[in-house]
Amino acid sequence: MTDSRHEDLAAFIGCTVADVETAFGDLFGFALWAAERSETGVAKKEATNLRAIADELDKVPGSDLSDMRDELQMRAKAAEHFTDNRAYPATKGRRERARVIACAVARVFVATGRNIGKGTSQNDAGEPTSKYGQAVKQALELYGIRANWRQPAKDAAAQYSNTN
Repeated sequence: MTDSRHEDLAAFIGCTVADVETAFGDLFGFALWAAERSETGVAKKEATNLRAIADELDKVPGSDLSDMRDELQMRAKAAEHFTDNRAYPATKGRRERARVIACAVARVFVATGRNIGKGTSQNDAGEPTSKYGQAVKQALELYGIRANWRQPAKDAAAQYSNTN
């Protein structure tokens, strides 16, 4: 089943739903999920809980639960990765979901041969004037992410730019 947000974004950009779905893809879903877990603090809480459980396993008398402890510690380390600002160098962990969305939009533009422009209006409180900037702003609204469009669009453009 097609995500209606993808349909809306494809209509806004003027490309096919397949173009949007290809650019967003499974990696996008994972990246968005991981960024949300980092921004909300869920990953950090999960890591703390896993470490506490692993520590308790060492205290069980007369049993060797080291394999289980090691597994829990490994999972805690993976969860902590999503709270580490080094995992998100562009945003230092803040507004990472907005950057993920902007990167997906940039991939759509590159894949469909569109230029990634970053112009803003002097007269309209910094509203985007390029189709790319407008699409990033629209996508953030469609995905319910409250963030300014400009910096995520700029970061994604630097990563995916197809202009000179």
